[in-house]
Amino acid sequence: MHTFFDDITPIDNLSAITDPEHFQAVPSDWWVAVTDVVGSTKAIERGLYKEVNAVAAASITALLNAVPETDLPFVFGGDGASILIPPEMEAAARGALRGAQILAQQQFELDLRVGMIPVADVLAAGYHIDVARLWMGEAYQQAIFTGGGMAYVEQQLKHSDQYNISPETPDSADFSHFECRWTAVPSPYDEVISLIVQASDPQTYQAVLSEITRVYGDKDTRHPISDQNLRLTFSPLQLSVEARVRRSRRDPLTLLGMVAESTLVQFLMIFDISNWASYKPNFIRSTDHEKFDDSLRMTIAGTAPQRASLIAFLDAQQAQGNLVYGIHISTESLVTCIVFDYFGRQVHLVDGQGGGYALAARQMKAAAGRLATQSLNPK
Repeated sequence: MHTFFDDITPIDNLSAITDPEHFQAVPSDWWVAVTDVVGSTKAIERGLYKEVNAVAAASITALLNAVPETDLPFVFGGDGASILIPPEMEAAARGALRGAQILAQQQFELDLRVGMIPVADVLAAGYHIDVARLWMGEAYQQAIFTGGGMAYVEQQLKHSDQYNISPETPDSADFSHFECRWTAVPSPYDEVISLIVQASDPQTYQAVLSEITRVYGDKDTRHPISDQNLRLTFSPLQLSVEARVRRSRRDPLTLLGMVAESTLVQFLMIFDISNWASYKPNFIRSTDHEKFDDSLRMTIAGTAPQRASLIAFLDAQQAQGNLVYGIHISTESLVTCIVFDYFGRQVHLVDGQGGGYALAARQMKAAAGRLATQSLNPK
């Protein structure tokens, strides 16, 4: 299905997000589908971050499968996701969301909040949703959102049940193309940071991006995934997450078959059979490690001194009231994949191992609360 998103000329650098010429308004008859793992912080504290990530990614997979052969704009937030849905696919999207909710409960004992909000309601509330395309590679272009609408939608889902998907909605979810077959990926340097920044104006975002480039280098230099550190897993325990999503079971025979598939792919890549040696470079070019959805979200590889330099800059900006931010530090990245074609359409959803965006968001929320308190009680 051809949509307005296909007609948007991609930008090649995240710094272009402050230029409105690159954005197009989402049609008012579209919908925003939203998912959010309830109590994700507690689940992470129980060691379930891989499962939290998988449930969020599975919801994206189900929605993309509900609207086949269509490049839908979406953003992955670690413990949830937002995706735009054309009006003619509303019913299919509702069934996909209900299925993702059931999967989360039955397979992972997680509560996935799911909802759909009309773009018309977002506009009526005084917000708007504009979309751009960020070129990551031939196989994937990242959707970029601005206008305040996506943040509004997320808050509506969390604080109101008006737009929740009814439990009576039939489950029509298809989780084909979901994959989770890679070990946690060590940083090419010392560490990986998951960073979220919410700024008061475009100039501040430009300043933040300029500082990140100054400290960490360009997009390729700071990329959290490297070819040499990208390794398939042969662990039945790790493969069981994908097995539960795609097959709703994790019996020994299923897991043994997945180990055999991983062994075959490893062999094909090592000996470059049928061009499989090109898969890892294509993988790296199809990640979502830098994005924007009314907040800047980045997964960055670097060192502790680089992080200290960036934090000093962010702290100064935050003290001036220009932004709030949250950061989570890890030594590895977690990758969850949606692969329609191993040599074509695919996306690899990247987050910091052990908490990532979810814990960075918690830190940012706490910072915003402190700033609000200070403004009410100035010294």
